[in-house]
Amino acid sequence: MSQKSSQTQLIAVAAVTVLALLGVIGWLYNSNSQKTKLIEKHKMEIDEAAQVKAELEKEYYEALADLEELRGDNTDLNALIEKQKEELKSQKNQISGLIGSKRDLAAAREEIKLLKESAETALAELTKLREENEVLAANNQRLTEEKSILTDEITKERQVNDELMTVKAALTEEKEGLTKENNMLSKKVTRASVINVTDIDVQGFKLKGNGKEVKRGSAKNIDLLKLCFKANENGVADPGNEEFHLRIISPKGETIMVESMGSGVLTNVETGEEVGFTKAKELMYTGTDAMSCLSWQSETEMEKGLYAVEVYNKGYLAGKSTFKLN
Repeated sequence: MSQKSSQTQLIAVAAVTVLALLGVIGWLYNSNSQKTKLIEKHKMEIDEAAQVKAELEKEYYEALADLEELRGDNTDLNALIEKQKEELKSQKNQISGLIGSKRDLAAAREEIKLLKESAETALAELTKLREENEVLAANNQRLTEEKSILTDEITKERQVNDELMTVKAALTEEKEGLTKENNMLSKKVTRASVINVTDIDVQGFKLKGNGKEVKRGSAKNIDLLKLCFKANENGVADPGNEEFHLRIISPKGETIMVESMGSGVLTNVETGEEVGFTKAKELMYTGTDAMSCLSWQSETEMEKGLYAVEVYNKGYLAGKSTFKLN
């Protein structure tokens, strides 16, 4: 083979080799370009995932900080805060799964948005609840203070009432003493003003058909009794109308009484006993001795025996006597 032919073959081989190298270089360049793009894509995805994760962490810890600011002395409110924190943690873990394993960043961002809205809603509700609790606490404090003031006032009023009751009891006792004393004095005055009666005389009479009265001493013949007495002078008694109650007591010890003829009941002031009287007699007392008489007509036959006569003035026994019917 000639030298020229050898050079031609050499050039041809070199050309083929260069072309092959150019092809390899082109393939390598294209391959590297694809890998670079893939690396850039992965890098962008990693950066975006890191950004989404940072957003998640930011929203989560801001929500926790807001909730912690609401913590106080109220046990129920603190329990609700802890419950909300657990719910936020659960949401955070769910979103972290979307970011880490599934690489669903769009869904993760939507969940972060929901987490933020949920945290804001819970924060608003808990804030409102804390404000209501603060109002209740303030009202309770005010009521406690008012109760304390009222208790003090009631205690003072009870002390005043106890003192008043003590004074009232003393005054009542004093009043009762004065009343008793006044009653005693009144009784003494009344007793002193009683007009004593003496010279009590009783006579029996028989009524004739013509109305004439004939004096008799036999019980079976007596239709009418005439009783006379003397009201004695009393310097204490005031002049005026005085009432005397005459009581005729039968031999059996029974008071002769006929209600339709003026009989009734009086109270013996000295004994407090209720006693019947036969008839009452009014006398205009002038301050001097005076005689007075009254008649008693029996509806039944008089009994034999010893009768008693009692005369009362102002409820006191003013005089007494006896008479006998045969």
